[in-house]
Amino acid sequence: MTQYKSEVEKRRLYLAAEHWGNSVAQHYMCNGCGDLGYGTGYFIYYNNGAVHKINKKGYTIVQVAMSIDEVIDNYTRSEECGTEYM
Repeated sequence: MTQYKSEVEKRRLYLAAEHWGNSVAQHYMCNGCGDLGYGTGYFIYYNNGAVHKINKKGYTIVQVAMSIDEVIDNYTRSEECGTEYM
């Protein structure tokens, strides 16, 4: 059964990075000039690079998420440093 050890480890890393990527990195509220270039409003930033703008009707995707390969790379770097990335 040890022949599948590397495949299991790759899958574990994939799932852990996917979970980490879908976690919220920060909340941001901008009432003034819209200094981030996305305008004014309430924004949620995720570890995978996605940005959602929240409004009364729902949410708008302002920036799409990175590819899973980039998320895995950022996740492993954040684990090595022992800090959150973003």
